[in-house]
Amino acid sequence: MINRQNSAKFVAGAGGRPQGPKASTGGLNSTSQAPGVPAGVAPRRPSEPGAGLSGGGDEPGLHAIWALVREELRRDVGAARFDNWFSGLDLVAEVEGEVLIAAKSELDRDRVERGINGYTIQGVWNRMDPRRRIVTIEARERIPSDILALAEPQAQAAAEAALAEIDEQDMEACDILAAAALAPHAQSYGLQTLDNFMVGESNRIAFGLARRLAVGASVSASVVTLFGPHGVGKTHLMRGVQSMLAARNGENSVIYMSAEDFMLTYVDGVKKKDTSDLRTSFRRARVVLLDDFQFICSKPGTLVEFFSHLRAVVASGGVVVLACDKTPSALEQLDERMRDEIQGGVVVKLDLPERSLRREIVRAKADEVHAENAEFIFPDEWVDLVADKLPSSGRVLSGAVRNAFVGTVMVGEPLSRAAVDKAIQIAQGAQATNRPKIDTIKDVTAKAYGVSKADLESPCRKRQFAQPRQFAMYMCRQLTTCSYPQIGRMFGDRDHTTVLFAFRKISRMVEAEPPLAEELRQLEQKILTDPRNNASK
Repeated sequence: MINRQNSAKFVAGAGGRPQGPKASTGGLNSTSQAPGVPAGVAPRRPSEPGAGLSGGGDEPGLHAIWALVREELRRDVGAARFDNWFSGLDLVAEVEGEVLIAAKSELDRDRVERGINGYTIQGVWNRMDPRRRIVTIEARERIPSDILALAEPQAQAAAEAALAEIDEQDMEACDILAAAALAPHAQSYGLQTLDNFMVGESNRIAFGLARRLAVGASVSASVVTLFGPHGVGKTHLMRGVQSMLAARNGENSVIYMSAEDFMLTYVDGVKKKDTSDLRTSFRRARVVLLDDFQFICSKPGTLVEFFSHLRAVVASGGVVVLACDKTPSALEQLDERMRDEIQGGVVVKLDLPERSLRREIVRAKADEVHAENAEFIFPDEWVDLVADKLPSSGRVLSGAVRNAFVGTVMVGEPLSRAAVDKAIQIAQGAQATNRPKIDTIKDVTAKAYGVSKADLESPCRKRQFAQPRQFAMYMCRQLTTCSYPQIGRMFGDRDHTTVLFAFRKISRMVEAEPPLAEELRQLEQKILTDPRNNASK
């Protein structure tokens, strides 16, 4: 609250010009200096020369920053919400590094300070202001009239004019500042940001959802679940959301915890008979991100504790994001109410990367290693080899590139095809239990196209049988380590040249026809997720 005791630094002098802060027991116009306030410090009008500058003429003034903040908020929360929440705010003055903004009433002040969807005036201001000044919001009735007079009647018009006068250099400076604000968070979260997340058809929906969460946009649900096999990017997305929200709205606006961290923190609190720290950290956040949720499900007491926090966060308008390796309907430990609360939200699956995305991941990892070790040159031919031979997660693909580097360039040996093959074999050994058999591929393909396995093996060349047969041969070459002759023998004892022709033909079609590429991607996912792959260990 601005009053006689704490408003000295916002006092305006006679004639409407700012003067040194004055305060006394007798009132605002007393000539005695306020305790703790340096003599000669005066509030500045937002439009006054030098207002908002730290001595560098290249920095935008307060009106320009305020205009940028308003535009950013309007873009982030939408025009309707902006008009309801933020349009009644006026920029008043700045002194000693603090900016005073007037709200219409106490109610408006309280809800603006709480923010909307995680957005706060201070959070957005920090991204636009090179000096990251503290923003103070007060109700108009709490601000002395002479201080309030510092706000120009045409404040909105002045702000819009200031925004129009901002040149490209100013805008570029603000973008650089925003990027600089994100940098330390990206570093602390292991460089897992949404900007370096590789997007393909297998994860496009999940990425779009994460992007909306990161900018504070609505996702039409209070509970979001990301599920899929390990290594497909669930943690990367959650860390990316955390990084962006922390940079935009402050560390306390978002919390990320692994299931292990949550369990250890909870157990430690139970031992101390005080779980208030866990409760406070969870319930003050607007977005809660919990990784490896399936591990909590095996601990009934911990599960009940977590859902009490989930319900509190949701009740206060926050969002809870869960990541797990299986769909919520397959988590047997959940009771009916828990399962309904999760499935009543948004549930999104991330699949293993399709070939095009596998290729992008391998290329990006190879380029990353090359940037630090110029001797490591990984041609496109080998990129295709790794992408074709390892229909696995991004983590496995990156590991294959690292192994090729460690086994050659790192020990002073030249990179060779043999070294790449060896790296692939190492990765295949780690993934052996997940490799489908040719019989499984034939069975899944036959069911997908309404034919039988006998039809795929028959000599009949009708299109309704020949094309599914070629698709199955292509998948066998992509998803297994079998040679062309081995595959041919499994398809009615055909010659290896028939299999080679089918593989090359379908490869060209995949490159030229995106709809077919998506069709085969879905077929690949059905094959890779078939339970028979894990049953035969």
